[in-house]
Amino acid sequence: MLNLLTDFVSSPRGKWVTLALWVVLAGALISQLPRLDEVTENEAALFLPSDAESTRAFELARERFPASGTPALVVVSEPGGLGAATWAAVAGLEAWLSGPEAPVNVTRVRAPGPAEGAGSGLVSADGTTLYLFVDLAGEPAEPAFRDSVTALRERARALDLPGVEVAVGGPGGLIVDLVEVFSSINSFLLIVTVLLVLALLIAIYRSPIVALVPLLAVGLVFQLAGAVGAFVAEQLDLPVSGQTTGIMTVVLFGTGTDYVLFVSARFREELARHRDRHEAMRRTMRGVGGAVASAGATILIASAALAFAVLRSYQSLGPVIAIAVGLMMLAALTLVPAALTVLGRRAYWPLQPRFDPSAAADEAAGRENWRRSIYGRIGGVVLRRPRAALALTTAALALLIAGLSAFQTNYDQLASLPANTESVESFELLRGGFPGGELSPTRVYVSLPAGEQALSAERLSQLDELTLALAGHPAVASVSGPSRPSGAAGPPGAAGGAGSRFVSADGGAARLDVVLRESPFADSSLDAVAGLRELARASAAQAGIDPTAVLVGGDSAEAADTREAGDRDSRVVLPLILLAIGVVLAVLLRSVVAPLYLMATIAFTYFATLGLAVVVFVVIAGHAGLGPGVPFFLFVFLNALSVDYNIYLMSRIREEARSRPLAEATGYALARTGPVITSAGLILAGTFSALMTLPLQDLLQLGFAVATGVLMDTFITRTLIVPALVSIVGRWNWWPSRLGPRAA
Repeated sequence: MLNLLTDFVSSPRGKWVTLALWVVLAGALISQLPRLDEVTENEAALFLPSDAESTRAFELARERFPASGTPALVVVSEPGGLGAATWAAVAGLEAWLSGPEAPVNVTRVRAPGPAEGAGSGLVSADGTTLYLFVDLAGEPAEPAFRDSVTALRERARALDLPGVEVAVGGPGGLIVDLVEVFSSINSFLLIVTVLLVLALLIAIYRSPIVALVPLLAVGLVFQLAGAVGAFVAEQLDLPVSGQTTGIMTVVLFGTGTDYVLFVSARFREELARHRDRHEAMRRTMRGVGGAVASAGATILIASAALAFAVLRSYQSLGPVIAIAVGLMMLAALTLVPAALTVLGRRAYWPLQPRFDPSAAADEAAGRENWRRSIYGRIGGVVLRRPRAALALTTAALALLIAGLSAFQTNYDQLASLPANTESVESFELLRGGFPGGELSPTRVYVSLPAGEQALSAERLSQLDELTLALAGHPAVASVSGPSRPSGAAGPPGAAGGAGSRFVSADGGAARLDVVLRESPFADSSLDAVAGLRELARASAAQAGIDPTAVLVGGDSAEAADTREAGDRDSRVVLPLILLAIGVVLAVLLRSVVAPLYLMATIAFTYFATLGLAVVVFVVIAGHAGLGPGVPFFLFVFLNALSVDYNIYLMSRIREEARSRPLAEATGYALARTGPVITSAGLILAGTFSALMTLPLQDLLQLGFAVATGVLMDTFITRTLIVPALVSIVGRWNWWPSRLGPRAA
């Protein structure tokens, strides 16, 4: 079936039909379907499992406390103590926020006065720092919300107080900064990736024409995949994170150029053997079509395995990547061969391959000279002493795996942003005078039975008991709620007074704000969430409140639930991906033995790469840890992408082993595929290294890890370890199938 398709594509009439179909269908779909950025979401709770407690708390807050919005904090710090000019400026800022000139989505403003001091809860105990609490309605990713934060920041900067630092952050400012980074990095990443791939292709082929073919093909598929992916995500109601487009960009350019390299390198060989370009392409696709299809299938299967994840950010990435790679695979089997067939030998200008009538006749003689190439020499060394080569290379990788002893993850979104981002600066000012958790309090929601009112004397007393119990937790700095609006250490509030801001509009639900001692994203804060939930329910039951009506949410709870779901996905999804890759290899190679050791090399390379990333970023660079998605995405991309080289090398070894002894077949296959795999590996590593130019720490780590892993796989695993294993295993490589009497 595949041969019929590729034969048609490379035929004199079929190549034009193929090009026309791609242009017409792609143009129609791109113009009619939505863009990927139009379905992007930024609320962390939307990416958690629907049954996670923080997700249920988020839904309850959105339903019962819609007016509360997303808070932005205006932090003001004066090291020598807050002076009269600062207080006057704060009063003016509050008046502006409460007046007609304020942004339209400002729903509530809380600002301290000089007389209140620390008793307001908005002024530090040492009197050097204060903050204004500004609730902003609307979706943080929407332009109106971003415009409000921008206007607030401009107004705050205009205060112009000598010796006073002012920064706008809080959850609202943080989300706006993250959205701004993601909106700017996608176009920047695309430009960097295109220029990098173009430079590498020109260096490899020394031809501008054949270098442009993959870029044009990938560019068309990129636009088409974004449109189709957005449509599918919309139909399946899957939230797409801001990282999705960036990840899709590097995956698509990496795999796309790899597939085109497989085709163009073989086409160049066949043009020397066949005068007719159509026949040359027909033989090219019969030789590499199966490898391209199998390589694409592994990524499709790996992407499909993401459907078993419970984190919706992983779930939504699966279809987007699967659509992108599936379309790219189809393009590599149809669009690219058609375009190269149209161009023929001119594709490789100025070094056009010439038809050599003696090339086919001398092919057998040329096969015996494979040892003269650099990869032939390497193969000769490895095949002469395979056990020594295997021992040395595995020992070197084992040293890198030892770096995992320092492994730790970091869930702090602030740490991922550049230090000069305003939301980061705001937090640094805030925690100079307040507990770290002041940035984003943990929210405890209490839903009362129908008809009950939170501000009734009985319920207020019960909520006060719950407030005081939570304040006793060792990780908690303060708790405020309907009964204690100024904090548990302050006096009880009167019903209907300041405490009313902690009650829903219908009066049937209450909220307690729990400020943790450490940053809301610190490991200690995440670790405290489980204990807080147990304490909240036990204390609620003791106070006479239904414990099932108590939910703990907020940023710390969302991060803790994300950590739990991510750990589960790593245990379940990653082995599924490895198993799926093994099945594809078994079908392609018609063997049970070879896929087993190939999967082992994949896992070994992964852990070595992860260990190196830990050493570089945690031990040397001093990062608090690797981003939570780095180990997961590294496994997915490194395994799904580098298996292309397994397929390309092993399918060639199997092809050659049909007519010659296995040692010679392995050496010749390595000599012929080595340059292509090296070129593909350099390009794939280059595309992922483009992530290292971005201002997000998590993407910097991911780009380095995948790029390093691909290079490690290209130059060590595929060039040294796999040929050594093939030689050691011998005739059992293909068990239970047989290639013939000379296969061993």
